[in-house]
Amino acid sequence: MRRKLTSIVLLFLLPLIAFAQQTAFRGKAPQAVVLNDKFQLSYTINEDATDIRLPQMEAFNILMGPSISRSYNISNINGKVTRETTYTYTYILKSSKIGTFTIAPATISVKGKRIESNKLTIQVIKDNNSTPSSRNSTPNAASGTLSSQELFITNTVSKRSAYKGEPIVLTTKIYTQVNLDGISDKKDPKLPEFLIQELKSGNIAWSVKNINGKTYNVGVFERKLLFPQKTGKITIEPTEIEFTVKKRVARRSTSVFDNFFESNYRLVKQRVKSKPITLTIKPQSGIPPEGFTGGVGDLSMKVTTSKTKLKTNESITFKVVISGTGNHKLITAPKIKFPADFDEFDPTVSNKFKNTVAGMKGTKTFEYLVIPRHPGTYTIPPVKFSFFSPTVGKYKTLSYGPINIEVEKGDGQQQLSNVVSANTRESVKFLGKDIRFLKTGVSKLKPAGTFLFGSLTYYASLITPLLIFILLYFINRKKLKERSNVQLLKTKKANTVARKRLKLSAQYLKSGKKEQFYEEVLRALWGYISDKLSIPASELNRDNIRSILEKSTVNIEVIDAFIEILDTCEFARYAPSSESGEKDRLYNSTLETISKIENQIKR
Repeated sequence: MRRKLTSIVLLFLLPLIAFAQQTAFRGKAPQAVVLNDKFQLSYTINEDATDIRLPQMEAFNILMGPSISRSYNISNINGKVTRETTYTYTYILKSSKIGTFTIAPATISVKGKRIESNKLTIQVIKDNNSTPSSRNSTPNAASGTLSSQELFITNTVSKRSAYKGEPIVLTTKIYTQVNLDGISDKKDPKLPEFLIQELKSGNIAWSVKNINGKTYNVGVFERKLLFPQKTGKITIEPTEIEFTVKKRVARRSTSVFDNFFESNYRLVKQRVKSKPITLTIKPQSGIPPEGFTGGVGDLSMKVTTSKTKLKTNESITFKVVISGTGNHKLITAPKIKFPADFDEFDPTVSNKFKNTVAGMKGTKTFEYLVIPRHPGTYTIPPVKFSFFSPTVGKYKTLSYGPINIEVEKGDGQQQLSNVVSANTRESVKFLGKDIRFLKTGVSKLKPAGTFLFGSLTYYASLITPLLIFILLYFINRKKLKERSNVQLLKTKKANTVARKRLKLSAQYLKSGKKEQFYEEVLRALWGYISDKLSIPASELNRDNIRSILEKSTVNIEVIDAFIEILDTCEFARYAPSSESGEKDRLYNSTLETISKIENQIKR
C-alpha cells in the first residue's frame, strides 16, 4: 500500500519537477549603487513568457522599462542538437533612499502558470565626491597625475598565520574613482617560499563601495593559492600594476560638442603598488609518522584490489585513492610492502582535482601493478597513509588492511617458474639463450668457375659510385642553402638540440640530482619550443605557447601533455621526495611529447 501511495505522489510531482528544472527565471542587479544614480535591473527566462510583474519598491523609482531582448544558443553534443532561447527584461531604476533594501521576487506567466524569480538585495550608499560628473574626472586632470586616493590596489590574505603546506589565498583588488582603459605593465612579487596555483576568476566583476566617505569601483583582479614550503616569518612583497587611465583634459573651449565627443580625453599611465604582507608559517607539530608522504589538509584514503584470488604469473592491481581538500600536487605514493615473491612495478599516478579557495579539491590515484610468481597464501601488511591536519594541528594516520591474497598454481610455464625460484627477475630474462637453433631452409649455391667481370654486378659496381657522387653533390648544395638561412637551420635542429640537452638531464637522473634534473628538463623544453616556433625565450609563457601550438595544428592532447610536464617540473622542486620511477616516466614522456610536436608541426 505504501509503495502504491509513493508511486501516485511521484506521478503527480514529476511534471512539476521537470517544469522547475527546465524553466529558470532569474533577476540580476548591482550589489551596491550610489544615491540618485541610475542602474539596470534585469530578469532573464529561458521560456516564452508573458505578463511580467514587479513588486513594490519603496526605495527605487522605475525610469524606463521593460525593454525586451532575445538571444539564441545552439549546441551540438555527440550529434544531439539543442536550441535554447533566452528572453531578457531590462528596467532602468533610480535610487531615492540610503540603506540596504530587498527587492521581493518578480512574477511572470509561463504556459498558464505563474513563477517567481529570486530575491535581490541592493545597498544604496551616499556619494561624497562632490557631483556625479566628478566621478568620471579627477581634480588633477590638468596636471595629468592621480592621487593615491583615486586609484590604488590592495593585497589581502585569507590568513596571516598558517602551518607549512596549508593553503593561503592571496587576493589582489583594484579600487578606482577614475576610468581605467587597461593595464600596460604588471610586476608580481617573487614567492620562492611558496608553491603557487592560480585561481580562475574570469573577467573582473565590479561593485560600488563607500570607503571612508568616498565612493569607489572595486574589483577582484586576481587570486592565487599559496602553499608555504618554509617556516618562520615570510614577507610577501608588494604587487605593482601600471594602469592606463582615461582622463578628461581641461579645455577653454565652450563648444557643446566638447562634452559629447571624446576628443577632450587623453590616456595617461599611473603605476600603483600594494603594501607588503608578513605571514607567520608554523612548523608541523610532532614527528611525521609512518606513511607520511607530504599530505596536508582534510584527506581520506580508499584502497581497492582488482582480485584476491588468482594464478601465478597473472597480474593484480592495487589502487590507492587519496581524496579531499589539500595539497594533492605534493603528495607522493604511499609505500606498500609486497611479498618478495611478487614482481612489483612503479605506480602510475592520475590526478583529478581543481584549485579552490580551500586548496586543491578532488582525488589523486596511485595504481600498483604486481605479479605473483609462486603459489601460496600471502598477507600484505596494512596500507598506511598519514597526513597533517591544520584543523586540529596534528598528524592523522589512515590504515587499510591487512590484505590476503591466494595464489594458485598456474598452467604452462609453471614448471619453469619452480626451477628458477632462486633467481632474480634479471637472471630470468636470459633463460633460453644458451641453446641456439640450427639454421633451416634452402641455402643458395652457385656453379664453380663463375666470374665477377662482365656480370651485372660488375657494371652496377661501376655506376653506383657515380650515382652516389651526384646524390652527395645535391645533398651538399641543399645543406649549404639551409645553413645560409640561420633561422630555418635553428628550427630544423630544434629537436636535435633538445635531445642533446635531455642527455644532460639523463646524467642527473642517474646520479640522483633531483633539482638539476628537473631544471635541465625545463631548460630543454623552453629551448626547444623557442627554437621550433622562432620566438625568443623571454617572450614565451604558457598561454602564448598553447595559442601558437593550436594554430600549428598540434593535437590538444599533446599540448596538454607539454603544459603538464612544465607544471610537474615546477612543482617537483618543492615535493618532499621524488621516486626514480616518476622521474623515468617524466623523462620518457618529455621525449615522446617532443617527438609528437616535431611530427605535427610542419616547419
